[in-house]
Parts: sequence; structure tokens; C-alpha cells
Amino acid sequence: MIRSLRTIACLKLLRGTIAITIGIGLIYLSLSSQDNSWLNSFMLNLAENDPFFQIVLHFFSKLTEKQLLSIALLALGLGALRYVEAAGIWRNKNWAHQLAVLTGLVYIPFEIIELNNGFSLVIAIILIINILIVMYLLHVLYLNKKNDITGL
Repeated sequence: MIRSLRTIACLKLLRGTIAITIGIGLIYLSLSSQDNSWLNSFMLNLAENDPFFQIVLHFFSKLTEKQLLSIALLALGLGALRYVEAAGIWRNKNWAHQLAVLTGLVYIPFEIIELNNGFSLVIAIILIINILIVMYLLHVLYLNKKNDITGL
């Protein structure tokens, strides 16, 4: 059980790091007054064959500096939340399992909607992993509660 929990904690840590990296990147973009033509060229090349990335770029291109900063702060907060989840799961804390179940359940409908818009193997894998993590953490919560009741 501990090995599985630590694997989940590492995944949460990775997701937190990604969110914080995105937040820092958005802060840089919103505050940067430098010429970012190299970045724009890089992003357009990435988006060339990826419809989802094109939608994301189109969305961000319409945002004001204040809106970008707000999203950046949200990403930083989400990253911090993922770090807290990871630390709690690593230490097998029920509050962290409950928080991870809640945050995992929030994403499932959006992942299903994304699959309905067009099949993506990456989104399908993310959805399956997310469901498995939620189910496993619910099982851990059940076992922890059962052990508390029986005094084990």
C-alpha cells in the first residue's frame, strides 16, 4: 500500500511542478515587455498539428495582462495544492486522501467532455489513471476507517 501511495504522491508532485512552471511562464509572458517573437514562432510551430494547442493559444492570445496574471496565480495556487496533497499522501494522511479524491473527481467530467469532443489517447490515458487513483484512494480511506474502528 505504501508503495502505491508514494507513486500517487510523486504523480501529484509532478502535476504540481507542471502547474507552477505554467504559472511562472504566464507571469513572465504577462510582465515581459521584451520582444517575444521567438516564443510566438515556437508556439505556432507546436500548434501547427495540434488542434487542442491551437485552441489554447487562441484563448491566451485574447487575454489581457491582468487576466493572464490571474490565471498564473491560479496555476501557482493549484501547484501549491498539489504539493500539499503529495506530502499528505506520502505520509498516508486521511485528509490528503480525501482532498485528492475531491480534486480527482473534479477533473473527470472535463476529461470525459474532452473525449466526447474528439478522441485523444493522451486524454483517455489521463482519465483512466485519474479514475484508478480516485478508486484506490477511496479504498485506502475505507481500509483506514475500518482499521480505526477495529483498533488495528
